[in-house]
Amino acid sequence: MCSEENGAPHAVRYLNAQLIVLHENARRCLEEHPQARREDNQQFYALAEFAIQRPGVVSYAPSKSESLFYACFTPPKLQFICDHDALLTFTVQEGHIVIDGQKANRLDVVELQPGLSVSYRVGFETRKIIGNDTKIGDRNSVIELMILDLKHATISSIEPEQTFGRNTLLRYLNQYINLLHDAGNHVLFSLPHFGRAENEMVISYSLMESALEIDWLDSVYGVSVQQIDAYMSSLWLKSAMLAYGSISGDATEADLNERCFAEVSCHENGNFFRIKFGAPHVKVLCSKEVVLQFDIDEVEFWEHDDFSAEPVRKYTKWKISVVVNVLQGRGVDEHVVRIVYDLTNARYHDGLSVYAGIDEEDEEYRETIIAFFVEEYLEILHGAGYHILYEHDARWESIKKLKFESVEDADGSWWSLDSGDSNGVSSRETIQRAKMYGFDQVVAISQGSINTQFTAQWANASATLFHSWAYEQCFSTVFKAPSIQLLSNDRAIIWVSLASGSLKALRDWAPCSEGDPYEFRDWRIAFEVNLKMCTQSEFEGGASATFVRSLAYERHGKHDNRELNHIYMDLRHAEYLHEYSTYPDIRTDGEDSRAIILKLQAVIYYLTQHYFLQLCAEGMSVISSVPVWKTGNSLPSYALTSVAFHVYTRVEVARHNWAHVPAGMEPIVVVLGMTGFRPLPAAQLEFSTCWIVQANRGFSHGTLSIARRVFIEERLLALLSNVNALTTLIPLMVDPLLGFHGVRLKKWAEHEQRKDRPSKWQLQQSEEGCLKYIWEHCEEWRYKTEGSGDMMNATHGISCITRNYVELPTAVKQGAMHIKVGGKVELSLALQTTGKTAKSYNASSSVSWSTNVTVHTVGSSVKVNTFGSHDPVFAKASFTDGGAGKFRSPMDMLRDAFPDKVGLEELVNEIHAFEGAWDYCYPPAVPYSLASPVFNDDGDLLFELRRYGATAVRSTVTSPAGRLGRSASPVSGRRSNSRIRVGRLSPAPHSPTRSPICKLFLDRVI
Repeated sequence: MCSEENGAPHAVRYLNAQLIVLHENARRCLEEHPQARREDNQQFYALAEFAIQRPGVVSYAPSKSESLFYACFTPPKLQFICDHDALLTFTVQEGHIVIDGQKANRLDVVELQPGLSVSYRVGFETRKIIGNDTKIGDRNSVIELMILDLKHATISSIEPEQTFGRNTLLRYLNQYINLLHDAGNHVLFSLPHFGRAENEMVISYSLMESALEIDWLDSVYGVSVQQIDAYMSSLWLKSAMLAYGSISGDATEADLNERCFAEVSCHENGNFFRIKFGAPHVKVLCSKEVVLQFDIDEVEFWEHDDFSAEPVRKYTKWKISVVVNVLQGRGVDEHVVRIVYDLTNARYHDGLSVYAGIDEEDEEYRETIIAFFVEEYLEILHGAGYHILYEHDARWESIKKLKFESVEDADGSWWSLDSGDSNGVSSRETIQRAKMYGFDQVVAISQGSINTQFTAQWANASATLFHSWAYEQCFSTVFKAPSIQLLSNDRAIIWVSLASGSLKALRDWAPCSEGDPYEFRDWRIAFEVNLKMCTQSEFEGGASATFVRSLAYERHGKHDNRELNHIYMDLRHAEYLHEYSTYPDIRTDGEDSRAIILKLQAVIYYLTQHYFLQLCAEGMSVISSVPVWKTGNSLPSYALTSVAFHVYTRVEVARHNWAHVPAGMEPIVVVLGMTGFRPLPAAQLEFSTCWIVQANRGFSHGTLSIARRVFIEERLLALLSNVNALTTLIPLMVDPLLGFHGVRLKKWAEHEQRKDRPSKWQLQQSEEGCLKYIWEHCEEWRYKTEGSGDMMNATHGISCITRNYVELPTAVKQGAMHIKVGGKVELSLALQTTGKTAKSYNASSSVSWSTNVTVHTVGSSVKVNTFGSHDPVFAKASFTDGGAGKFRSPMDMLRDAFPDKVGLEELVNEIHAFEGAWDYCYPPAVPYSLASPVFNDDGDLLFELRRYGATAVRSTVTSPAGRLGRSASPVSGRRSNSRIRVGRLSPAPHSPTRSPICKLFLDRVI
């Protein structure tokens, strides 16, 4: 035996020799001691003979009348599958079993066919006993034990197959195997090591030629071979796409690492070669060991590092096999199952490798590749993350196959703000926790809203590029609606869904009209893109016929004092994501690897190099458009003068973990704006809440929030200060000699000393369910006359107190907001006479008023109404005894001074800006409208975003990105009639017709 060779064949002979000797000992025991056939002696002769007696029979003689089972065996034989499993085969020389007969109370005796062979798959492990005995030598002596796991042996085969009584036979043989274990026959000695050899012999049963004859297992760790192959094929496809250059023109170091699963080159140690791989496969040896088979489509060798020259050797259809141990791991949570190979124990398997076309004189090329695999390639794969043979998220599988209905409710999402959101937080809490952090306006747009807008664009007959497209005679397709998955750092995954189509492969990276077209169906292709913002002047496609017909451009694009800012997808630099793309009609198990690559190359090329560019040229990459005012002294109240955006999320969401983000915590797009030419307080909005209220059915287009400073302080309270100036009365003494008949009341707005002074509202401590502001003003004075003339000696007193209030609700009730405005003026008169007839007289009256400005949701938008009395209510004057003749009637005084009606027209006109389509943020298809207004505790005014003019819409969503309780992507649907938009041709004329919603909106705003 040589230490450089695999010692497994020698060990197998040594082990089987022990079984032969042990069997011989058992046979001789029976021959020399027939009386030994007793139950307590079975362990001594079990390898040769085994019997199970009928109940009540003492003798263990092999007679048919006394035994239920009897078998005489030849020596058992071990055949090794790998380093963890072996086949233990028992061969019957003679024997029988007794089984239940076809008739009642009858037992049938079935003779066992001589030479019947029963094989069990048995796991094993080795243990070493190391000793140091000077009698043996001056070195450690090693005795290696082979321990067979007979207790968990599983049947592998019965030859010839036992069709009658098979279960009974196996039941008895299981008892037999247990007896062998109890008798100690599960422990054997492997090759001993007592000598002075420096290198211990390596024993690898997995690499033995006999392993080729063993049946392969169909799964490992509960994962089938087909599932593992499919997963590795998916990885290989992405790697192949990178290797062949159709994903990204600029190769990064990360790209080069990812390409190694499909192509690898060597320029070191005098070796110059390039290998192009097909999809790899696995063969399962046992529960801990597999064979990785790498299909080499092509390997080329050069004499130097100039790979542009002709190779000196070129081979195809090689196969390299490597035996590896596999481990089962789990991901960050219990839902993720992962199978990885152990790099430390990888072994090349020559018997399962194939080298087509190799000659003896070219043996050095084969040896070079073998050395490369053993010493380098597996480590390269490990460094690139390809040591993961299989990874599966149970949640992803259920989501991927899910087909469910997503409902956009005409009643919106906020109608019951005490309901819980999908993330467990009540909707009221979501609103109250929303912090604007100094921004004047925040528009939070949900991912579901963006996808709904995509679907609306796709459903619009004039958006032909979303329906179908063709490039010359080389590529054509009919689309389903695209969809998007937002990621952190202003990135997103967009799915382009191809319902059906055909393509022709490229030739030298250029379209080619020759060759047969390939028909495809239901391809869903994922790309990662950056989300960016630019001005109208910078926007590619901003002058296209398609874009200038958009609502945003028609409303704002033609004005010099403002400019549209666009949030758009940077489709020019889209990065293909193979792991989230699906090609259900492509198979990697039987189809030519190069043909698969060429198909994917073609579709990615046509989409990225032509279709996406045409979308950009037509201005169809927009997610949202926002008008920004540049100049003007009298701007609309909510006109933005500076704007920014970003993808807003609580946790980092990237391409590898977006599917695990809990429902209700998905990323959103936030548009941040300032009014009045104030600078932006920050580049991004700090996290405070999820912003999207999903109380109703788990869907909402989003939220608009207007800061307290903008709406309450600068608009609402400023307008209502005029009400204070008109309803606050100031007493004036015109002629003291006339007493109270010389007193009159004057409005604050008309008072020479008061009219230029502010009448500001003050915020009171918040009450449950509302914010309350008050205005109070009190003026009191006394006028005393006393003397010896005919003037009445008396003290005159007057008090006039004005109390006004505004109540702003912090809860939505049936989609309505009730702003309560009211007040009261109390006038008190007092007269105190002196002298002998001293007496006190009093008179009083008041005037009160109140009204409700109701902003309620009607359909998809809000309407403003006023309820309650606008007319003041005067209280009848009251006098103390005898006082009526002393005073002028305080009610008449109030009636003369107080307005006939408290008008709130300015406030109502201000709130009218919220009616209809919202004019300050435009999605690409259907404008937003505002609904369900409410104030939070900070005084910010929040609205739910809805689609203007929308009624309940139900759409079926099928997606690998869908999720229960969350917006899904991609959104798929059907179109019965599609027009083909062809590249390199003049754009098809656009339909001049507009949808009824579009026409209604334009009629309102123009």
